Amino acid sequence: MKKPLWKRILSFLHSMKLAMILLGLIVLACLAGSMIVQGEISAYYESMYGVNIACLIQSLQLDQVFTCWWFVILVVTLCVNLLLCSVLRLGIVIKKCGQQTDFRCRISVWGPWLCHVGMLLLIAGFALGQNYSLESYMYGVPGETKHVEGTEYSIRINDFTIELREDDTVKQYTADLTVIHEVDGAEISGIAQVNHPMDAFGMRVYQNSTGWASQVDVYRDEVLEDSSLVCVGEALIPGSMPELALVFDKFYPDYVETEQGAMSKSSALNNPCAAFSLYYGNQRFASKVVSMDHKVIADPFWFVFHDPQPYTLIQVVYDPYMGIAAAGGALMLISLVICFYVRPQDMRKKKTGSSDTQIDKNEEKSV
Repeated sequence: MKKPLWKRILSFLHSMKLAMILLGLIVLACLAGSMIVQGEISAYYESMYGVNIACLIQSLQLDQVFTCWWFVILVVTLCVNLLLCSVLRLGIVIKKCGQQTDFRCRISVWGPWLCHVGMLLLIAGFALGQNYSLESYMYGVPGETKHVEGTEYSIRINDFTIELREDDTVKQYTADLTVIHEVDGAEISGIAQVNHPMDAFGMRVYQNSTGWASQVDVYRDEVLEDSSLVCVGEALIPGSMPELALVFDKFYPDYVETEQGAMSKSSALNNPCAAFSLYYGNQRFASKVVSMDHKVIADPFWFVFHDPQPYTLIQVVYDPYMGIAAAGGALMLISLVICFYVRPQDMRKKKTGSSDTQIDKNEEKSV
């Protein structure tokens, strides 16, 4: 008798054939996503591949593989396949386990089922993490407290040190931090170093990089209007004239002028100088290197650089679903150990070895 349509659809959805097709398509999509640069503008693909291929890439959404609709459908369908396999086969696995008398044989029947569950958890963990994880960056110097965007937490930078080797190269960056819950005031203090993050309230706090910052005073008509800490690469815009901008281009701790141009002889603050540019209405009209406490005049304004110090760039990562992905990876590892090292066929050979040998001997006698 022919199966009802819904049973045939259900059977196909949890079949090995569908799983292999989906895995093959996902692997091909991942290869395309790794070979084609993602998220660029149309002009980039046209210059790299030509107009026709660029049009094909964007039509198939190969420029955004991992977020496009067809990739999501493939992954969701694979998850449905794995879920159905896990649910529908659980009873069979339990029954087979109960039929075994040997402990190793009982364990071995769980291998494929754990592999399905592990893969499902791994996919779900990464998918949820991509949508709900948080990654935030912040500049800061000792004494500053910075809010972590998208959270109820802030980070106070207690101290920041740079450890140097004898040849004046950097050995380690160390940030002494306190993470503060802004609602109840709870605090966790710790140290973040390069390759040694700090954990607090489920977040991982990294010492990402460092650079130089300087205090910049803004005078208008010789009256102090503002004083701000400006990092290299940032702009300072006077509140009373938003058309004007001072951009902190570069900092030289130990400035020297050579035939190759401006450079720093060392990382020590022996002759600190700042390179800057002045813009008015998006048009640059001045660019220069000045020493600390030198007046940069853009009438009616004065800008004065002083008190340079290194800043720390802190990276905050929060992924509440990383545990799900980790559990999935652990289950897959366990399943591989079970499948490859706990083999029921070896057990059967051991049990039947003596009778097989006896049969062989009887056959020899009869011959």
